[in-house]
Amino acid sequence: MPELLPIILVIGGTGAQGLPVVKALSESQRYAVRVLTRNAQSARAQELAGLPNVSLIEGSQDQQNDLHAAFTGVYGAWVNLDGFTLGEKNELFYGIRAYEIARHHGVKHYIFANTDYALRKGDWNEQYHWGHNDAKGRIGDLILSHGQEGMKTTLLTTGPYMDMLFDGMYVPKEQSDGSFLWENPAANGKIPLIALDDVGAYSLWIFNNPSDSAGLDLEVATDQISFPEIAAVFTRVTSKKGTHKRVSLEEYLPKAEPYPNAWANWSAGSDVKRDESSMTWRQNFSAWWRYWSEGKGATRDMALLDRIHPNRIKSLEEWMRLKNYDGKPRPIMKNLEDLRAR
Repeated sequence: MPELLPIILVIGGTGAQGLPVVKALSESQRYAVRVLTRNAQSARAQELAGLPNVSLIEGSQDQQNDLHAAFTGVYGAWVNLDGFTLGEKNELFYGIRAYEIARHHGVKHYIFANTDYALRKGDWNEQYHWGHNDAKGRIGDLILSHGQEGMKTTLLTTGPYMDMLFDGMYVPKEQSDGSFLWENPAANGKIPLIALDDVGAYSLWIFNNPSDSAGLDLEVATDQISFPEIAAVFTRVTSKKGTHKRVSLEEYLPKAEPYPNAWANWSAGSDVKRDESSMTWRQNFSAWWRYWSEGKGATRDMALLDRIHPNRIKSLEEWMRLKNYDGKPRPIMKNLEDLRAR
């Protein structure tokens, strides 16, 4: 690895959002990339290790000694915490500690992989509070509140992944007549879907343009689109009938939760300590569906995104054609992939 390249630490590099970030930084040939991973022998970690100027460091994002080791000697950092495993309280603590430890080690530019502070953007209405987004939103607000003296900071704020149409809660079900049905509690509001392919380009722009990106909360999306529109685009692209059927949360949640009365961070296992601050899966995703599908997050400045990334994917239709989308599932999400492997 060339010694003169500034090192970017990536936390969350083996995740769905982190993979394109590591690849974009590597392909730029402007940075060396250090990826913090719990298991350097995992398939995703080894895929990244094979890229030019990428190295791995074993450790956990919820161990302070590991964070100290990871941040030592780096120029910049891109930090995405696994809130669905950590839980709201731990994500809040380690999100703050990661920032503080980066300051201690003299990091020059810090990108926090953020998402909408739903409770604040929902005018403090508790029906929009859920742990994963609000923990990140609180951390993001705190980071920017400290200003740009000493360490430049940028929020990269994403919404639901467009790629969740392949894997996760946005996958339709094929019907016996060959049509595809999205049956969920989504209202008709616009959802800011982001294509994962473009997350790397936005991250690279942030590091390459610190005078423009410092102090910025860069809210990104590929398209802001409702579920009825998703179904219509699908029909236009594939010539297969796509339909959205809105059902109540009461009808949807029991069918969708991983198991009855699951916790929001259920993937962390049954041995994790939980208390009254811990949200159930139903509480978490009730707010999740309300916030996104009512259009509360449709606040992206698409003209700004066009200027920053003129070659970005411009629409859901373009993405579906690029991906040869046919409504059938494909593995994308790391936490789901890990669970399938158990």
